[in-house]
Amino acid sequence: MTREQEAGYTEVLAGAICREIGARDFYRRIAGEIRNPEGKDRFKRLSGDEEGHRKKLESWYEKLFGKRFAADPKMLKETEIQDVKLSKQTGAMAALDLAIKAEAAAEEFYAKQAETVSMPELRDLFVKLSGEEHGHYELLTAERNTLAGGFYWFDMDSTQFLED
Repeated sequence: MTREQEAGYTEVLAGAICREIGARDFYRRIAGEIRNPEGKDRFKRLSGDEEGHRKKLESWYEKLFGKRFAADPKMLKETEIQDVKLSKQTGAMAALDLAIKAEAAAEEFYAKQAETVSMPELRDLFVKLSGEEHGHYELLTAERNTLAGGFYWFDMDSTQFLED
């Protein structure tokens, strides 16, 4: 690996790890605020997923650079949702909206990174993470629609015909 590639991978992985730390912490904070047991469990699971992403990325960082990752506090503050302030007045819909936007941004981030890295294994990891973030986006969107009383066609029983 050239110095230029190493610098690029360092930047990409550090940014991705910080994003995952921000998402993990955000979901932990939401889980701590929610009284509804189902909602609390969903956000705890999302936090766990983001922690798993962080571990995968840190493993790659250590493999490529031979050292453990140390998060730069400045980079953590630059993540989409790290500095979002939650309060008792932050409603479920507002928290879901923030999370949905963050997951869409994370999906896009990983998709773009997959296009730019030349290492096939790292590209595959970014493609996989993009897909997992898309899954989070879909889960949160469905949760928001449930709370709003909306429905999508995919929420319906697909074994029945819609028209006679």
